[in-house]
Amino acid sequence: MAGIDLELCLQTGQRLAREAGAMIKDAFKKKKNVMLKSSPVDLVTETDQAVEKFIFSELRKTFSDHRFIGEESVAAGEKVELTDAPTWIIDPVDGTMNFVHSFPFVCVSIGLTVNKEPVVGVIYNPILDHMYHARKGCGAFLNDERISASGETDLSKALVIGEMGTSPIPEKMDCVFHNAQALVAKAHGRAVRPAVSPCAVRQLAAAGRAGGLHAAPVPAAS
Repeated sequence: MAGIDLELCLQTGQRLAREAGAMIKDAFKKKKNVMLKSSPVDLVTETDQAVEKFIFSELRKTFSDHRFIGEESVAAGEKVELTDAPTWIIDPVDGTMNFVHSFPFVCVSIGLTVNKEPVVGVIYNPILDHMYHARKGCGAFLNDERISASGETDLSKALVIGEMGTSPIPEKMDCVFHNAQALVAKAHGRAVRPAVSPCAVRQLAAAGRAGGLHAAPVPAAS
């Protein structure tokens, strides 16, 4: 980590998240130009592309020797290679489906890895004005107030949230539904709430407000 000013990286990430967030907020209630990527549930808008281009352009002004990985550039065919070099990883509009429908759980996600290890993270919801940020060894914060996960490991004592996602592959969705059913059973009737996006799951879990789970289509547990 020698020679890398993580505080500068964090401050830059927060500034760009707010500036990119302003772009998202401006477009939020306007008519969107929606395009498909891999399937009808995998969407991209001109705002996704504009925000990613803006963030990378600004980052390169300060960190010209760093590497960059963006969701939209990768979706467009750019090769992904995570190395030990400082690498910025961007999801310009985390929750594009929500954005398309003007549903307010939309985030800018900016992360930095060094030696393949996450060292800085910024997630900003410009609609709700929620800024989550963390730097390695310094804790995590929501709007500058320190947060932490609840530490609860017993699902029967937790408020459980989950985001089920979507897939055009029936077998994957069958697996997701099976896992969700198993989760509800393990919660023993305790409150289980649907989350509205993957970024919402991460945020609520990080703030200790719920036990966050992303019901990804992985092989179902027996």
